[in-house]
Amino acid sequence: MKRFWICLFWITGISSYAFAQVKYDTRVNTNQIYTLQVKVAGAIMSEPVISFDGDERIEINFDATGHNYNRFAYSIVHCDADWVQSALTPIEYMNGFQGLTIDDFAASINTTTQYTNYILQLPNDDVQFKTSGNYAVCIYKENEPDKILFTACFSIVEPLVTLSAGITGNTMTDFNREHQQLNFTINHAGVAIAYPQTDLKIYAYQNNRRDNAVTNLKPTTILKDQLIYNNNRDLIFEAGNEYRRIEFLTNKYNGMGVANIEFHNPFYNVELMTDRPRSRDSYLYDQDQNGRYFIRCSSCSDPDTEADYYIVHFTVACDPFLNGAIHLHGNLLNNALDEKSKMGYNFETNQYEKSILLKQGSYNYQYVFIENGTNQGQSGVMEGNNYQTENEYSIYVYYRPMGTRYDRLIGATTIKNKMDVF
Repeated sequence: MKRFWICLFWITGISSYAFAQVKYDTRVNTNQIYTLQVKVAGAIMSEPVISFDGDERIEINFDATGHNYNRFAYSIVHCDADWVQSALTPIEYMNGFQGLTIDDFAASINTTTQYTNYILQLPNDDVQFKTSGNYAVCIYKENEPDKILFTACFSIVEPLVTLSAGITGNTMTDFNREHQQLNFTINHAGVAIAYPQTDLKIYAYQNNRRDNAVTNLKPTTILKDQLIYNNNRDLIFEAGNEYRRIEFLTNKYNGMGVANIEFHNPFYNVELMTDRPRSRDSYLYDQDQNGRYFIRCSSCSDPDTEADYYIVHFTVACDPFLNGAIHLHGNLLNNALDEKSKMGYNFETNQYEKSILLKQGSYNYQYVFIENGTNQGQSGVMEGNNYQTENEYSIYVYYRPMGTRYDRLIGATTIKNKMDVF
């Protein structure tokens, strides 16, 4: 009878989700959860994608405030290429049950902010996947399945095709100035793709951003075993700039980009050096991590449980923008552009300000501008656009021939451009 109600819950859930067309992304919906990381297990930083037939696993790592144990449970949703729930039922895309609990956890040690660190790895002994594609893991308290605390998104690829890609500053918009052109080729020997214009869905991402992702791409040249996407106007991206970097590993001294650290009960407060717009500055190379962060602390052996939390204060001095908003952007806020990332303007100090609770570590971030009435961030307004910028571009190839019910992820790659700086 219990299994019957679980099945009924998921059948009705699938219907309601399909009707509502929920688009999943990695997002935290509560002030109880912090430092959500979705990566390949064992990697310091990585794209959240693993191979269908490989031994890699996805790791979902997060902290819950306090030392009181919470029984967090998880359910898994299979998604189409656009991150909307697919037509598949759980029994078609996974072995195992929904609603299992996360049992790998540990309390923080010797920190001013008490928290409990949780780790979930997939696949595991209880859950195995049957299909490739996009997946969203919904986390909730075991006794409150209707209140999703956060979602974590990742992809599983069955590498049936290979991709070769390149980036150039020579675009139809300008030549070695403010834009980058992404070109790539899909090599599909052994896979018959009869109608690539309709059977394939291509998604191209810059630095794992969703807001300026490109899709609805058509090949510029079709050969026997190759599909070529060259000099496509839709694959011209704003070049942006290298991400800004900060680091705070201890309260005993200031780290990179830190002006001052003081304790105001109950938190240490990190005052960062005041930032300024870089749109008129010349390009300056910096070895960033393209928006990512990693947790670390001085004199500790396990940052997952020994790194402390600080309130970090971001400021950028400039005149206010009346036709839009400035957002703090990067993996530190899950690359989301919402009210949590929106900065407020202080007319007394003539600067944008934002304070967020962050775990000790090394962080990348940037400031993006969103014009009123739009939802796509423009990095050039605050950061400038330089064709030399070392961005990462990820390409995902989904395959759905006529008569099939879901988008198979048959190829994926990530490249970083290497252009002459001087």
